[in-house]
Amino acid sequence: MKTEIRLVLGNEAIAAGAVAAGVSVATGYPGTPSTEILESIPKFSKEVYIEWSTNEKVAYETSYGAAITGAYAMASMKHVGLNVAADAISSSSYTCVEGALVLVSADDPSMWSSQNEQDNRYFALQFLIPIVEAYDPKSAHQLTFKAFELSARLKQPVMLRTNTRVSHVREPVELLAPAEPVRGKSRKDPSRYVLVPENARRNRKEQLKRWEVAKEAVEEMSELEGEGEVLVLASGIGYVYVKETLEDMGIKASILKLSTPVPLPKRLILKALERTRRVAVVEELEPVVKMQLKSILCQIWTTIIRPRL
Repeated sequence: MKTEIRLVLGNEAIAAGAVAAGVSVATGYPGTPSTEILESIPKFSKEVYIEWSTNEKVAYETSYGAAITGAYAMASMKHVGLNVAADAISSSSYTCVEGALVLVSADDPSMWSSQNEQDNRYFALQFLIPIVEAYDPKSAHQLTFKAFELSARLKQPVMLRTNTRVSHVREPVELLAPAEPVRGKSRKDPSRYVLVPENARRNRKEQLKRWEVAKEAVEEMSELEGEGEVLVLASGIGYVYVKETLEDMGIKASILKLSTPVPLPKRLILKALERTRRVAVVEELEPVVKMQLKSILCQIWTTIIRPRL
């Protein structure tokens, strides 16, 4: 695939990644640190329908509707915007989509331009939506592309989590070439998309099946690097902090670079645990990774250790 190296913001890298994946509909509501994502798309393609919506719920519903028809769509907003869009996000996880739907959540740890620093990974856990999380502009570009691939594969919305530092840092990135926008066509399926209780109960079963498929799909997206008696699970920009700290202090450790903090790559984690004595978890804001790790370890204790007692 043809590439081009350009000096870009993290948000510009996300926009370019979406265009390279074939996005045809991009919506959003402005708010730092997400605003430049939508603003940057015309730099990479003039064929994408772009909309600043009335609010975040309308933005998400517009992209959701496009994805139902088979289009590749993206809705971007800052973290508090997900509070407004939560109802539609929850329903979209039940019905799934025909094309691809990526929800960009630009979180704001330390509240540089926000009223709170809520951790939107909890939304993904509640709604059973996979997360891919960037740690710099290069990974933001690559993971945006992979988020569309994952969504199209699962027929499920996927959240791309970024934050102020990732969105507003600038570095040279090898950008993938723009792709032909993937568009949809009108379709009707009331039994699937009209969530009256009878349909919702049936969709819930399918949602749980898709979540099990998602757990397998994320196994190939994270990476284990380095060797040492200490294993560090690092999510998002926490990976950069860990990398720099270990180098400065001269400490050898294994680092599990988590590109998918929800759900965790269980098999990869268990493999990494086989060669370590201590584990540390580095993540911003709430202990979402730590909580899931404890759950995995408790399951192992119950199925392997407890029967021997």
